Amino acid sequence: MTGFLDRLLHADKSRPLDIDAAAAMLGTTPGLLREFERSYHANVLDRKNAPTGPLGPDAKTVVESRSGHGLSDEALALDARIVRELLADTGVIRFDGERLTTIPALAPVPEKYVTEADANALQPEERPQLAGELIHRQIDTVNYPLLLDMWRRATDPKRSARQRHEAYGMFRTGLDLLDLDPVMYRMLDMNPASIGHWLPALVKANEGKTFFRIPKTTIAKASLTLLQLSRVEYESLTASTLDVVDRWAQAAFRLKPDESYFLKTGTFSNKYDFRNAHVTEPHEVMQIGEYLLYLQSQAVEMAGPLSQPATYGVSTTNEMAVREYIPDTHDLPTIYMGLPLRCEYRCFIDCDTDELLGIHPYWDPKVMNHRFRDWPDSDNPHMRHDAVTYKLREPSLMREYEDTRGLVASHVAELLPGLGLAGQWSLDIMRDGDDYWLIDMAPAERSTFYEQAVPKGKRRPMMENWIPELGGKH
Repeated sequence: MTGFLDRLLHADKSRPLDIDAAAAMLGTTPGLLREFERSYHANVLDRKNAPTGPLGPDAKTVVESRSGHGLSDEALALDARIVRELLADTGVIRFDGERLTTIPALAPVPEKYVTEADANALQPEERPQLAGELIHRQIDTVNYPLLLDMWRRATDPKRSARQRHEAYGMFRTGLDLLDLDPVMYRMLDMNPASIGHWLPALVKANEGKTFFRIPKTTIAKASLTLLQLSRVEYESLTASTLDVVDRWAQAAFRLKPDESYFLKTGTFSNKYDFRNAHVTEPHEVMQIGEYLLYLQSQAVEMAGPLSQPATYGVSTTNEMAVREYIPDTHDLPTIYMGLPLRCEYRCFIDCDTDELLGIHPYWDPKVMNHRFRDWPDSDNPHMRHDAVTYKLREPSLMREYEDTRGLVASHVAELLPGLGLAGQWSLDIMRDGDDYWLIDMAPAERSTFYEQAVPKGKRRPMMENWIPELGGKH
């Protein structure tokens, strides 16, 4: 028995294992399935120095490795002043499950700001690397003129399609990677994919309706000086800096230690290693600021030259979000280091014509089996576990999807007349028992399954505008 389970989780080229046959055996032997999950948790998922996910160490591991700040009273007092400064520059959107509230700032503007001299009075290891008016950059330069030039080239009709494409890629990559300045911060505000843009519209469209639910959510617009920390090496951040970020998050999101939360930036959760996104323990809740900052740092790295392939867009936001975690009420199999494999639907909608363009299973069997079996990391024990659990769940998952897709489509169609967004979008829906949750949106053409689900003649890419109206507060 132990040898069989070990072969499931650890590749042995001399004795290849048939994933389909293994899944069939586990599916008909409940005791063996329970032992498989116990073995996975004990020997892989919960083990120190366990194999990492596809983007490297997860937030939980990284944050816990730096836990216990142990700061002096002087450092803690200065941190408290800095937190108040950051809250004065933090706007939030709160949705409590029924009502949506917008708060422009969480604290009054201080009469006196923390200075560099205040920070330098502390020991080097205790010095905070941010304050309301102090920013920690890698290179002390202003980058927005370079980005404006790249955008001008990307939209110049006199240039060839190849030249415009290259300039656009340089613009988007630079916006995700370079040290921030006030104009770049405003450019990040222009991204329609960020949750603060679409969630209020989705809440309004769902008012008075009972079929769909929306998770309780707080969205905080991180200040420029806080967001800039994601553009420097995460390991270079001091204990005092992380303490500030944690205390800011506690106040901004009104966190409760006995709650479970789902975390994301405005555009990215990295739920494909669920330890990044799901926080359950009281000590983890106290460190949510660090989780969010690490998530944003991961997203920035994805646009960098060391990421293969380099991917811009996931860090194009100045927002951080803490959402209600929707518990799995059916004890479903999990993938991606703890993500329950619930039935999910990706709908494509046109908000200009109020039309449902298509619907597709989020956990598409062809895509998922290819992911777990054929990618270069398919011998990773996490991926081998997921190959088996996905195969176990696939038949019932697809039956559930087919049985309910018409019901979901009809209720999505009822939402569209009240959804005050422009252009074509993907809308993701998650089912848990009898509850259907509206969980995510993104521009349609940037969403997986766009070409499979939306007829070619119906496709209209969203017009992009990255140039903010300048003037006033950043």
